[in-house]
Amino acid sequence: MKKLSKTTLMALAVMLFLSACQPKEQKIYIVSTNDMHANIDNFPQMAALIDSLRSVHPDLLLFGAGDNRSGNPINDRCDEPGRPMCELMNAVGFDLSCFGNHEWDGGPIALRNVLTWAKFPFVCANVTFDDTLQMPNVYPYRIFEHNGLKIGVIGGIQVGENGLPDFHPRNSGGSHFDSITKVLPKYINELRGQCDLLFLLSHCGYEDDRETAAQFPQLDAIFGGHSHTRVAEKQLVGDVLVTQAECKVKFVSLSTFTLRNGKVVDKDMQLLSIKNFPKRNAEVKALVDKYNSNEYFCRVVANNTTPVASAESLGCLMTDAIRYTTGAEMGFQNPGGVRFDTLSVRPVTLKDILALDPFDNEIIAFTLSGQEIIDLMKTCFTTDRGPIYCSGCSYTYKVDDNGEMTDLKVTLENGKPLDLNAKYNIVMNSYMSSVFDFEHEDAGQSTFRTSNELLLEYLSQHPEIDYGSTSRVTEE
Repeated sequence: MKKLSKTTLMALAVMLFLSACQPKEQKIYIVSTNDMHANIDNFPQMAALIDSLRSVHPDLLLFGAGDNRSGNPINDRCDEPGRPMCELMNAVGFDLSCFGNHEWDGGPIALRNVLTWAKFPFVCANVTFDDTLQMPNVYPYRIFEHNGLKIGVIGGIQVGENGLPDFHPRNSGGSHFDSITKVLPKYINELRGQCDLLFLLSHCGYEDDRETAAQFPQLDAIFGGHSHTRVAEKQLVGDVLVTQAECKVKFVSLSTFTLRNGKVVDKDMQLLSIKNFPKRNAEVKALVDKYNSNEYFCRVVANNTTPVASAESLGCLMTDAIRYTTGAEMGFQNPGGVRFDTLSVRPVTLKDILALDPFDNEIIAFTLSGQEIIDLMKTCFTTDRGPIYCSGCSYTYKVDDNGEMTDLKVTLENGKPLDLNAKYNIVMNSYMSSVFDFEHEDAGQSTFRTSNELLLEYLSQHPEIDYGSTSRVTEE
C-alpha cells in the first residue's frame, strides 16, 4: 500500500481540524394546538397534516395546550365521557398536553379516567391533587431528548380570583391550585441548567402569556391556550416566542428552533390551516365516523327558520327558554356559556343543543332589586369578558377608558325603565350564581332543573325558532 506523504497527512489533519471547528446546527420542531373542545370532525385533516410534517421532520413534538373537551356531546356525553377525544389524540400521536379549565367539567373522577386512557402525559406545575384521587400520568414538567438535546416543558393553567380556574366550583373536589407565576421560579431554576430548550405549555390566555414571557425571559417559548387567540405571525416578547392557534382544531402552530453548538440562534413559527388541508387520515376518519354514528344525538328537536350569525342571538334563545319555563320576569346568560355563534337554516338536533350548552348547569331563581341586576350586568362584563345576554329586558351601555361597563340603561319588555328599588324575579345558571361576585341579598333557590332540560322543554313548545336578527344589547 502506498504511504501518504507528510504534506497529504498535514492537509488531512487541517481539514479534520476545520471540520471540527464548524458550528454544529440542529433544529427542533414543535407543533402545538389548543382549545380543541372536542371538535372531532377536523381530526382526520389534522392527522393527515401531522403525518405530512412528520414525513419531513420525524422528530417533531406535538403538544396540546388544554381544553381538549367540552363542546361536542359525542365526546362529552358518551357512555365514557372524554374517551373519543383521548383515543383520537392517541391516534394522532400527541406527545404532551397541559390541563385546561374545561378538563374539570366532568369532575375529578372523569378527569382521572382521561389520564388513565391517555398514552401521553399531562403537565401542570400549579395544581396538586389529594392522594385519595390517585391521579396518574400528571407531572409538573417533562423532559424530552432529541439528537442529544434536552427539551424541558413546564405546564400551567389559569387561576381566577376565587383560587380556581374557570370551571364550576363544584367540580374542583380534591384539586388545589396556585398561580403559575408563583411556582415557575422553582421549576425554571431546576430545569434551565440541564435543558437546551425550556418551554411553558400554558392554558392561561394570550395576554397573561405575554406578561409571563416578560417576567421570565429564561423561557424559550410559551405555547398557549384559553383565550382562543389566533397568532398568525411570529411574536416575540423579548426573546420569548409566544404562540396560540385559535380553537376547535382550525389551526396548528409549527414552531422551529435553530441551535448551534447547543445555543438557540433563531426562533420562528407558522400558523397552518387544518380546514384547508386537502388530505384526511383514513384510520382517524374511521374512528370519527364511528363516534358520529350515535343516532341518539341526531334526534330533531326544532327547526331553525332564519340563519343565526351571533352568539347573542343564541343567548337570547337560551334566556327565553329558562325565563318562560320557570315563569320568571327576566333571565340571564353569561356569554362564555354560549359555545357557538352561528346556526344555519335547518333542523336543530339534540347534538346542536348539547353543543350549544355543554355544561347543563342547574337554573337558580333569585329575587333581585333593579340595582342588584345592574351590579350583576357589570360583574358579568368584567368576569366573563362580555355583556350579559338577557330575556325580559334590553339594555344599552358604554365602556370607559378602564374597560368597565358604564351608563347602563335597562328597558323592561313592557317598555318601562328598570326601577332600581323594585324587586324582580330572575333566573340564571348555577355557574353564574357561584362565580359572579355581585351585590345581592337573596341567596337564591335552585329550580332543581338544568339549563338543557328547560331549553328542550321550551323547544317542544316552540318547534320553529327564529332568532336570526334578535338583539337586546347595544354598546353606545
